[in-house]
Amino acid sequence: MSQNPTRYPQDADEFKRVVAEVQSSDRYKNPLLFAVGSRVFTANGTLASVRYPVVNGPGQNTGSAAILIKALGIEPSGVQNLSLDAQQLAEVLRYFAPFKNDGKRHANVEVLQAALQQAVAAGERSPVVATFIFDDIDPQGVEDSTLKLYGLSHRLFKPNQLNLTKIFTKLPNVSWVGDTPMDAEEIDQALVSAAFGGGSYAPHMVDKFPLYVHRINAVKMGVRITDQHKVRLGAYLGEGTTLMPGASYINFNAGTAGASMVEGRISSSVFVGAGSDLGGGSSTLGVLSGGNNQPISVGRNCLLEVNSALGIPVGDAVVLAAEVAVMASSRVKVEIEGHPLNGQWVKAAELVGINAVTFRRNNVNGGLEVVRTRRNIEFARKLEDGEDILNGDLHKN
Repeated sequence: MSQNPTRYPQDADEFKRVVAEVQSSDRYKNPLLFAVGSRVFTANGTLASVRYPVVNGPGQNTGSAAILIKALGIEPSGVQNLSLDAQQLAEVLRYFAPFKNDGKRHANVEVLQAALQQAVAAGERSPVVATFIFDDIDPQGVEDSTLKLYGLSHRLFKPNQLNLTKIFTKLPNVSWVGDTPMDAEEIDQALVSAAFGGGSYAPHMVDKFPLYVHRINAVKMGVRITDQHKVRLGAYLGEGTTLMPGASYINFNAGTAGASMVEGRISSSVFVGAGSDLGGGSSTLGVLSGGNNQPISVGRNCLLEVNSALGIPVGDAVVLAAEVAVMASSRVKVEIEGHPLNGQWVKAAELVGINAVTFRRNNVNGGLEVVRTRRNIEFARKLEDGEDILNGDLHKN
């Protein structure tokens, strides 16, 4: 007995009916993240990364997700990575026929069309992959690990909202020449060629993570990055963020909530509030090493002056004076009238989340103290008025 031929949508209404039918299943679940991309291999076949030109987050393009799940037979649970050949891609595109030449841009359809061309050219070795993350479980492989990094950099999730447990174990350490990876064997060959064959070997970096600027449309995201090597894929950069050259750096799973001036280091898990300024050489304590397991946050309209270091979460309108380090174990004299700890020496950990204060060294005895100054009051007032402490002209797009 022959099976009934598949009926494909002929117009937008039929497309919606197919989507509704798929979503009505008891087993159906919308993905947290999904994308169609192209695997990135070294010349020796090591899977190093995936390029996902369009990434869909929670509640985004759920119709496209439903069609892909139906057409490709994807199980809506856990993490699913499905290699796609030209035949499968052509099958999927038949469902999207109602939107062809309708005068509108459909980003996921454009990706599928480009992927089909690549798959046709590649034949049996098609690098095209559909990745779906339905449950925020530990990273399973290169594909979903990379997609989670994209999700952060596209501002679909904020730092510390995604499970990135042991992501380092899922990504290979490779040499990057631009956005092209090379594995250890290739590097050996390149070094010989550079020595005797007239070739060259000039990598930009050796790392497990691609660079933000190579994978994300930074212009569209409304950010300025003056040195490409300063931001990893997986960094969350709020619109209006400016990253200056020198000692600045933003790691993956870290970043800025809005317009910020970054001339210091934002370590992994650190999230900086809008309107804040990290001065040259300032540092924030991450959670990847060193025993710290409390994510550090910096509030809005804060200023970390040159060469300062912050190791506790702080609230809004906080100033960390130049060359001052405040760690959880630092002993601090509280000099804030009306504060319940006023006049006492305490560990900085007892001041977590404090607002509108300045941490500084006493000019007479050199002790670390926390005070409330006119500048803190002004920063807080600006915040109440909807203003920040930045030079607005520098952060306009």
